[in-house]
Amino acid sequence: MFLLPWVAYATVSAPTPKKTVAPHLSSELDDDAGEVRVLVDVNEYGFVIDAQIWESSNKSLNQVTLDAIHQWTFEPAKENGSPVSSRLIQPFYFNRGSIVLKEKKTPQDTHPIAKNTVKPKLDSELKHITGKVVLMASLNSKGGVSQVSVQSSTHSELEDSAAAALKNWKFKPATEAGTPVASKVIIPFHFKASGQSRVVAAAKRNKSLDTPAFAIRQRSPEIPRHLTAEQAATKLRLTVDEFGYVANVKILESSNDALSEAAQNAALQWKFKPAMKNGKAVASTVEQPFTFNGGLLAADVPVDKMPEVKRTQQPRIPDALALVQGYVKVRVSLDDRGNVVNASVAKSSHDELVGPTIEAAKKWSFKPAIRGGERVPSSVTIPFVFNEQT
Repeated sequence: MFLLPWVAYATVSAPTPKKTVAPHLSSELDDDAGEVRVLVDVNEYGFVIDAQIWESSNKSLNQVTLDAIHQWTFEPAKENGSPVSSRLIQPFYFNRGSIVLKEKKTPQDTHPIAKNTVKPKLDSELKHITGKVVLMASLNSKGGVSQVSVQSSTHSELEDSAAAALKNWKFKPATEAGTPVASKVIIPFHFKASGQSRVVAAAKRNKSLDTPAFAIRQRSPEIPRHLTAEQAATKLRLTVDEFGYVANVKILESSNDALSEAAQNAALQWKFKPAMKNGKAVASTVEQPFTFNGGLLAADVPVDKMPEVKRTQQPRIPDALALVQGYVKVRVSLDDRGNVVNASVAKSSHDELVGPTIEAAKKWSFKPAIRGGERVPSSVTIPFVFNEQT
């Protein structure tokens, strides 16, 4: 990472990353390799206000890289002790899942390469999870792992196992001018459910439950940008194991394959309080509908007509974030008159955007959901997108 030499102002200190976000690699991109260098504009508050591809050896990695860098924050550059706007180039080096963020000063410099790897060991209650944990490892000059931090995860319960495994990895260290140096590397861990068929079979046998499974943690689907305005519905059958984890998801009904796949991927990350039978937790199935409506998402009990927006309120964003590209997904609970009774953040790109967005969402109102001709309580997820580039 370096400042461009032609920047108009002369900064005494360069901006340094404070919060980094790793590019989200789908299963199709996990094995890709390449280098992507991004031209980044950082304002005097340390927020990214613009980012463009400077160089790339693999165009398929460009968009995920831009999506990630827009979520970074920096200690701003300073001129004579005062924060100033700045411009820099941030490199991303991809190597079949691993990512390195540090610039090579000369062509002879090298990045760290894993020599000995260790697979995570999972407790029996976690073996039915399909998920992913992305970790950043700080390496010493001998290639040993000195520190591990979580970049992202689908299930917090998997993080300790992944981190414990990574701490035992050994790397060929990075070098500068032929000398081994400390470095950082981002490593993804993939978990695939085992024994799915047995759980599905057990769930089918469990009838006459004392209490059904109900969701205690729900992740919203990641909707592709080109589909955010689409209206569609899907119904899923979730197989929930005796520990409350989703072992299998089957699409029962779909009016849009891409949105149904997004719902399926999200449902694999849900957590339930498991069903009970004869006083014991057991595997069971849950049929879960999703309704997509121009960016709004409903994922509750089926309704004949989902809520419709009557009044909106846009968030009042601080000046520091006025040009920042970001998002906040807010889940709002509605009463049977369509009034917002609760609002909570489902996901966000920047913590600083959450407060004003929640306050704005509380002022929205809806025409209530209808089921069986009656108005009923419901909930929807509202995506707030800031400064989106088309």
